[in-house]
Amino acid sequence: MTRQVGGEYKGFYKAMPAPGAIVLLVLFLVPLFFTLSSAFLTEEGFSLSRIRQTFTSAYTVRILLFTLYQAALSTLFSVLVALPGAYLLANYSFRGRRFIKALTTVPFVIPSILVVLGFVIFFGNNGFLNRLFMKVFSLDEPPIQILYSFKAIILAHTFFNFPIVMNLVSTYWEHMDTHCEMAAWTLGAKKWETFRSITLPRLLPSVISAATLVFLFCYNSFAIILVLGGGPQYTTMEVEIYRLARTSMDIGGAAALSLFSILVTSVLLIWYNKSQKMLARSEEYNTSSKRLPKKPATRAGKLLAFFYSLLTLLFILGPIASIVVRSFMASSTRSGTESFSFKWYRQLFALERGTGHMGSALEALTNSLLIAALVAIVTVPIALTLATAIRKKGFASSALELFGMLPMTVSSVIIGLGYFLISNSIRGGVSVGYTLVVLAHMVIAIPFVLRTILPEYRKMPLSYIQSSLTLGASPLRTFFLIEIPLLKGSLITGGMFAFALSMGEITATLTLANSAIITLPVIMYRLIGSYNFQGACALGSVLILVCSIVFLVSELAKGENNGR
Repeated sequence: MTRQVGGEYKGFYKAMPAPGAIVLLVLFLVPLFFTLSSAFLTEEGFSLSRIRQTFTSAYTVRILLFTLYQAALSTLFSVLVALPGAYLLANYSFRGRRFIKALTTVPFVIPSILVVLGFVIFFGNNGFLNRLFMKVFSLDEPPIQILYSFKAIILAHTFFNFPIVMNLVSTYWEHMDTHCEMAAWTLGAKKWETFRSITLPRLLPSVISAATLVFLFCYNSFAIILVLGGGPQYTTMEVEIYRLARTSMDIGGAAALSLFSILVTSVLLIWYNKSQKMLARSEEYNTSSKRLPKKPATRAGKLLAFFYSLLTLLFILGPIASIVVRSFMASSTRSGTESFSFKWYRQLFALERGTGHMGSALEALTNSLLIAALVAIVTVPIALTLATAIRKKGFASSALELFGMLPMTVSSVIIGLGYFLISNSIRGGVSVGYTLVVLAHMVIAIPFVLRTILPEYRKMPLSYIQSSLTLGASPLRTFFLIEIPLLKGSLITGGMFAFALSMGEITATLTLANSAIITLPVIMYRLIGSYNFQGACALGSVLILVCSIVFLVSELAKGENNGR
């Protein structure tokens, strides 16, 4: 490559990330400034009194301790449930293995509002599981009564997150060399002793990394705590920020608590980054292509695989399937027997007059589809321009990657609070409100889309680009004719994830939106609150359809990338 071509190439890629970086800077830091500045401003002017009060309050400490406690317990149960599945997926070949592996991607595409609804429908006092047990065992009362309790929070978090641990640990375990284990077996060590003393210590980096990620998710959990907790005794940091901002209208208190939450989350993210580096070093040392092929499952292994697969299907697909089934059930009177009906879909698509919040369902669906489409269309180019610079190694690319991940350091509640304060200062109409919802969703989606595009960009052979430039093509022409076609699969997947993320986003939307701004998850939340579970299930089934399409498209895109 000539010096002139090389200089033109470097100049092009230095300028590429600038627009995306500026957009992210404005969309993220401006609302964050509005939020945090409110913590220091009182009627008397600038003051640290609110910060001191929040940081030293016994109530704040109690909420923080409960938030950490429920996150730790949820993480522990997620790991315990996931490890047997990771063992099976990594070491054995059995019928249904690919299906179980596919199920581990469910939490990446399913919105939290669906988890809430699915648990109410499946595990509720009048849910499918209790109905089944009462009928089979002739019981007068439901045997499972866990909703609106601490148990419900832990169970929902475990359902939502154990597939993440199973996916990450099994993938690492699959590629881990078996030389040490083979040597131990040759010397007469038993399988359990070998696992405890050799395999488990080598697996720890992947377990710690996955557990840290789950802990972060549980720490920032909002919808599950808000609905399934059932009372103020289970308030977490995110729920309390929302309550202060939207119920008590104590913006300053919410802002001060947001600052406190950001500091805690930053510490957790630093630890997560360390666990990722530890995992990367461990992968270099432990992974090898010289690994024993997967063994066919023994009779005991097949039995274990069968029961674990059955429990996984029940645990993951049970709540999801119950939403779809319940959406086709209705009764003529409030106390009447339910039967098959298209009533809620007719109300959803305005084929008959909707009752209560169902009257706004079609408008909410239209709004969500439009907002999600805009988010996907705009987010993918922003993430792509950032990825062009981040794919290279070096301090500048590492700093830009950290900048691209910044929105993940702040919860969706805090992002929504910032845009809520902006909407109050602008005092615009409904159109301004919807614009702010789109911007908030973009901020939340950019890191996830960037994480989808970046791995494929880093796999791209530089020789393709160098050959194109050497043959006289401009950097811009090379970018559009060489790089984008090679990235097509990841761009489609990133766009679909951004679409699904926006469709199911409720945390920032609920914090930001007023009564005039309605989206599908917001109407679902209101329907759940008014105990119209069948109507909520009809809307939830639409979300499930969107998630299914995202899953299928992402799998097809992966297959296309692997086939190149």
